Amino acid sequence: MSLISNTASLLSMFNFHLCKHLICAGILLLSMSAHATETLLLETFDNLTTDLTIGAQLGGAITFSEDISLNHNGSGGSLKANYPVSTGGVYAWSTYNIASHNTNNISLDFWAKMPNAKQGLKFIKIFGGNADGDHSNYANTTFSLDYTGIDPGGMYSVAFGDGTTISNDTQQIINLNGENPQLIGRSYGQAVISTPSGPWRSSDWGTTWHHFRIRVKFNSGTSASNEVADGSCYLEIDGKVYVNATGLFNRHYSNTFIDRVEFFGWSQNGDTPFELWYDDIKITIGTSPPMPPENLQVH
Repeated sequence: MSLISNTASLLSMFNFHLCKHLICAGILLLSMSAHATETLLLETFDNLTTDLTIGAQLGGAITFSEDISLNHNGSGGSLKANYPVSTGGVYAWSTYNIASHNTNNISLDFWAKMPNAKQGLKFIKIFGGNADGDHSNYANTTFSLDYTGIDPGGMYSVAFGDGTTISNDTQQIINLNGENPQLIGRSYGQAVISTPSGPWRSSDWGTTWHHFRIRVKFNSGTSASNEVADGSCYLEIDGKVYVNATGLFNRHYSNTFIDRVEFFGWSQNGDTPFELWYDDIKITIGTSPPMPPENLQVH
């Protein structure tokens, strides 16, 4: 009886520890899946080809640079757009569609330079889908370079819409200098906004390449009763954080998933021809937490 009792006790202890490890493994897997990401695009342009959809009009042009002395890290290729003097209109665009992935969360990692004249344009625009074919029902977020005359080519705000209406584009802004925080709209007072580095000045471009990391997550919810201010926005340039915003309303509850991301884009009100270059573009989707800085430098 003693042997049987001891055996039963050992089996019980074994099953307990096995279950404990299985439960821990299950929790780990759930945690990993909750923060899973998927890389959709790694674009180096070294073969002078791209999976991006490119186009231009009104005198603009997109070309591949083969000049290793000008390309990022002396690589075999970079993507370049030439803009004529701006009077309005899309001169160049390069887009990547992610609509089929049904995601509200996108991260971008890329290099860019504006080596000559500094002028304004959309630069990076993340488009939400048009719900039910209604072309007024969307949520967009824009990281634009100034074309209003304040500092052409500089970046002083991030624009979006707070979901008050079904059309969400540039109604609300986050100022990179931290001023007028109420301009973020209806999540003001509960969102956490950090802008530690101030604006990105046009003079900061110089003639060299700069490393950008951007992330946008739309807030969740499918009705007025269950929407949650859990949207976020992140901008990092050369290891410095310019925007780290969480707790945002940045879509209407009826807006659909992210549709596409656009590089280059509209240029308006400029007075000088200019170039904009991109290289080593990485597009990732998923449900990861806000993107941490690679080399945090707080001003």
